[in-house]
Amino acid sequence: MPALLSHYKHLAALVGLGILVVLITRYLLTQGVEWLADNARLDPKVKGKILGFSTSIPELVATVSTAAMGLLGAGLWNIASSNIINSLLFVSALLWYRQHGRIVQIQFVDEIGFALSAIGLPLLLATQSGMERSPWTAAALFFVFLVYLVLDKILNRHVRVEYEEEINRVKGNHSVASALLLIGLGIAGISLSGYYLGKMASQVVNQLGMPQYAVGWILGFITSLPEMTTFFAVFASAKKRGEDSDSGLQSNLDNLAASNMSNLGLIFPIGIIVFLAVVHLV
Repeated sequence: MPALLSHYKHLAALVGLGILVVLITRYLLTQGVEWLADNARLDPKVKGKILGFSTSIPELVATVSTAAMGLLGAGLWNIASSNIINSLLFVSALLWYRQHGRIVQIQFVDEIGFALSAIGLPLLLATQSGMERSPWTAAALFFVFLVYLVLDKILNRHVRVEYEEEINRVKGNHSVASALLLIGLGIAGISLSGYYLGKMASQVVNQLGMPQYAVGWILGFITSLPEMTTFFAVFASAKKRGEDSDSGLQSNLDNLAASNMSNLGLIFPIGIIVFLAVVHLV
């Protein structure tokens, strides 16, 4: 039994780090963003994007760490699986809080489209051997990310006006400084955890002989835990406040879209560049 436990200790460490990431996300990052949104009068889209970009930090650190160790395949499957799992977790939160009837609105088509397109492209890359290692692929994916930012801004100019009354009605009970402190601590904690996630993934590949795609799926599940936490926390907060609008749904949709698109168009290109740099230096 001791030998068996020792053999799987790195896999157990991955799970333990995942639990730590959930706690950090829930009680530092998400709480800090909630305080910031209330005090700085942020609209639901901005709040959702902050959550989406922040909760993608584990994917960034894990992808860069695995790429630096020559495991770009694990990084690619981390991104692909993370985007799939993010979407499933969003749907789970949507159903749990009975928001599925609200999502069938034309105003949410673009966010849904962005989130879904960020699933298809990584899967396409995974089936095209060698394409994921090209610097041109990194450039193309980064261009896709820029297109997302521009289109999202153009198509959603109405959001601030739509929620203006509700934004002004909310009164924050904490300072902006305390909110930023929590966010900073959350990002630092998630970044450190993500670094060790990459190291543990490498150990799992080497010691257990797992293929890179399997490690990528393990990482994808673990690095999606912050998104899961924020999806449920935002809907829970909206329910607690008795919100009648779609602001909670809008925030979570932008959280999903921003997380998936940054994984695809920002984080994986960085992983490609790190991998190519390491390959050429060795």
